[in-house]
Amino acid sequence: SSTRASVGPIPGLINLGAGDPDFDQPEFVNKAVYEAMRAGQTHYSFTGEPDFKEAISEYYKKYGVTVDPKTQVLITSGGSQAIFQAFGAILDPGDEILIMDPAYQGYNQPAAYFGAKLTRARQVKDKKGIFRPDFRNIENAITSKTKAVLICNPDNPSGTVWTKKELERLADIANRRDVIVISDEIYTEFVWGDQRHQTIIDINGMWEKTMVLMSFSKTFAWTGCRAGYIIAGPELMKVVNGVPVGICSVPVPFQKAAVKALKDGWDFVEEMRQAYRKRIEYMVPRLNEIEGMECPYPEGAFYLFPDISELGVPSMKFAMDFFQQEKVRCAPGAGYGAAGEGHVRFALVASMKDLEETCTRLERFVKNLPPRAPPAVP
Repeated sequence: SSTRASVGPIPGLINLGAGDPDFDQPEFVNKAVYEAMRAGQTHYSFTGEPDFKEAISEYYKKYGVTVDPKTQVLITSGGSQAIFQAFGAILDPGDEILIMDPAYQGYNQPAAYFGAKLTRARQVKDKKGIFRPDFRNIENAITSKTKAVLICNPDNPSGTVWTKKELERLADIANRRDVIVISDEIYTEFVWGDQRHQTIIDINGMWEKTMVLMSFSKTFAWTGCRAGYIIAGPELMKVVNGVPVGICSVPVPFQKAAVKALKDGWDFVEEMRQAYRKRIEYMVPRLNEIEGMECPYPEGAFYLFPDISELGVPSMKFAMDFFQQEKVRCAPGAGYGAAGEGHVRFALVASMKDLEETCTRLERFVKNLPPRAPPAVP
């Protein structure tokens, strides 16, 4: 994808394409990995370390949910494997998974691998410019082939945080239409303003209809360390466990370090949270000062998804030209679905200095765009 394209060193490049946090691991995590290896904890862990599962269960209590670590937690090698294994548990060729529009593009290839089809329910913007679920569109998009509705909460790319009322409406649809809900919740620690993360798994009737996908990649900036997990009801988890992915692929020393992170890593998470908040509070007003751009404050995650439709440039061309002319990488909104066209996504994974420079380059780039043709007069 355009967010992860491999390029050689480019002097002056600012990469706001991929959501790879620009923070390094705190020393206590590095030490935990080293100490686990020194202690000989380098052997098979067929289904994951019990103390890691227990730490995950303890963490998820913060959302008011009690999870049995033995029957409801599955360790995965990051969020990508969690997606693959969740899909593998329920999909047959010809099945459908309903995602929102716009939606994270990383769901596309796993669905295609299983011979399934991704369908979309177009979201609508609220008064603040945030995309929100449209339940009539969701209901109408579900067919006899739909196995699951997949949501990202908080959302990538739009920054939407689902409300309890919205989750209850989705749960009602899932129960009436007998579909699974896959809830991708990897940005739970990055929620802004008065919003708070809510979960769907404990809503009436949803224990055996929900798979929660989680990852350390964003929570603890572990994109290269690969640790994640799935939470589901005991019966549904039996199906998920049946996907033949082999021995747990998270190295045992990193599982031990993950236990340490879930216990002692919250000052580090708060440090990242404060940095992202500062970046959001700087970038949103700067983008809104640029004529032709409208950028809402995200409710969650660390992306901005400004509307550039007034500029009259397709998002793919905008992103490519901005990269070629100004050496800034962003993601075209068209990659997230038809509703994403007219937008670009900026991942705020760079220093304030780089973000200030990004805005300077962006202002210059937009000023140099050819004037938009006036509408034809009938």
